Amino acid sequence: MSIRIVAAFCGSAAFALLAVPAAHAEGPDAREMMRLADEAMYPPSFSMTATITTERPGRADSTMTIEIFHKADVGTFMEVSAPARMKGTRFLQTDDALYMYSPRAGSRSSLRLSPRESFQGSVFSNNDVGDSTWANDYEPAIEGSKTIDHPEFGRVEVWLVSGTALRRDVPYGSIRIYLSKDRVLPLRMEYFAKSGLLLKTMELSGYANSSGRLRPTRLAMTDENGTGERSVVVIGDLRVRTDLPDAMFNQAWLTR
Repeated sequence: MSIRIVAAFCGSAAFALLAVPAAHAEGPDAREMMRLADEAMYPPSFSMTATITTERPGRADSTMTIEIFHKADVGTFMEVSAPARMKGTRFLQTDDALYMYSPRAGSRSSLRLSPRESFQGSVFSNNDVGDSTWANDYEPAIEGSKTIDHPEFGRVEVWLVSGTALRRDVPYGSIRIYLSKDRVLPLRMEYFAKSGLLLKTMELSGYANSSGRLRPTRLAMTDENGTGERSVVVIGDLRVRTDLPDAMFNQAWLTR
């Protein structure tokens, strides 16, 4: 979220055919499949609203709403709009680093955050929220295919696209994307430690037409370490943006 956090094109025949040229007897090209999975999440440059609700057993749910602006190959800028006690808190993802600035901190300096740490107490990591692509962080491979049950699409045939971390600062040792064969949509994600231990799972749903194609608008991330915690991101007002200035994605804008 980023966040790796997602949302819309009604699976047209034209889009479905994008996967065909890469498909051979041994299966599709892994790098192309991961690229298409990234495309199905967000446009190259965009703005959107994301509401993150975190559920913890025995505790009240917490909710945060953030405005997100992403410019391809430049960075991601985020600002909290709710709750009131956090309003105006800003985040900047650039050059593989995430920074936070709070106007209530009494300092004009920003704080660098670890990409592996929880994003504001949610199940999502800082990197999940701030980095909008998988292809930049993981070396892809095709593991095979299988049939899964999805809450919206029912029984679906998927490619299993795995990714191994390209750098030490990537928060997960590897990931697995369940990518539908018919529409080339990411339906489910699994996140693993370097040891191979399953850390988190994410189910993508709420698919709707947005910014030229079908995209998921609901991301439910579950902690698989026995805590029972889950964070759900609901995406709204996703728009392609060609007007975002480079100046938005630097420290001066963050601490203005």
